[in-house]
Amino acid sequence: MAQAGGENIELVYRTTAGDFREALRVSARASAAGRWGRGLLLFSGGTGLVLGAVPLLLGVVPDPRVLVMTAAPVLGLLVLPYVQARLLHRRAAPLGVHRTVLDLWGVTVAHDRGTERAARWSQVSRYAETPHTFVLLSGAHAPRLTVLPKRGLADPADTDRLRAALDREGLTRV
Repeated sequence: MAQAGGENIELVYRTTAGDFREALRVSARASAAGRWGRGLLLFSGGTGLVLGAVPLLLGVVPDPRVLVMTAAPVLGLLVLPYVQARLLHRRAAPLGVHRTVLDLWGVTVAHDRGTERAARWSQVSRYAETPHTFVLLSGAHAPRLTVLPKRGLADPADTDRLRAALDREGLTRV
């Protein structure tokens, strides 16, 4: 029951690309697929570094494909999250001001173009708290996420109420 003192918890905000960047980072760490993909990119980048360093140590010019093998994972790790966050923000920004309510039944998001029930409490299994957001996660392999920016709370003290409500719902903290 996401109520404190019988009141619903409400957030009012406009989305930002930074909110989505934090949420995507949390989602990647929270899912097996995200951790596996990150590990694969790190392994590939490390292998590329070794394959590029050995010829240089032997005084030979490395194969140009090795540079691609090293650069692609770096782009995947550093640039792709920013691109994904910008794309998500581009889809959410035209919806205008978001009004999210956490109540007895779950999370409902209303915006300038309508209302949607983001999730029932039975569908949300975990949450994470970042410096600027709470991220609700549902699903194990490729989590669906709901971003709750802390700046959307009416009072900074509501952050503690929101955290307590999520804990009362039995959500696992990531």
